[in-house]
Amino acid sequence: MSTEYNKQVVLRWKDEIWNKRNLNIVDELYAPDYRGHMNGPIPGREALKQLLAAYFAAFGDIHLTSQFLIAEGEMVAVYDTIRLKHTGAFQGIPPTGKEAAITSTDIYRIVDGKIVEQWTEGNMLSLLQQLGVIPAKGQLRE
Repeated sequence: MSTEYNKQVVLRWKDEIWNKRNLNIVDELYAPDYRGHMNGPIPGREALKQLLAAYFAAFGDIHLTSQFLIAEGEMVAVYDTIRLKHTGAFQGIPPTGKEAAITSTDIYRIVDGKIVEQWTEGNMLSLLQQLGVIPAKGQLRE
């Protein structure tokens, strides 16, 4: 597959999952032996769908904008801005109703048109600060 095709796979994935909440796209775009690396291992498509369902339950509104993509061979890197609203429990944190904007960097390895491996680094510190769970730099908790 071409580098351009691989970029289109990633852009389609981002739109279908985050903007349309289409969990079925995982089975279409991810290889059966997929491995993810996001705050720990994600061993396969079903584990990825469970993780995504938890995010959907925690955040009522999620809108993702890809700022740029860089691709070479079977690797695609993308930098995103994600806007969301905390409407459900998230990792033991009760819903705050607050809105937040964070950034994320993902790297995908695509073989024969399927995502086989993915690394994700999201700015979780910023998210927790915006939700008021931990103080931002310069703020004191009372």
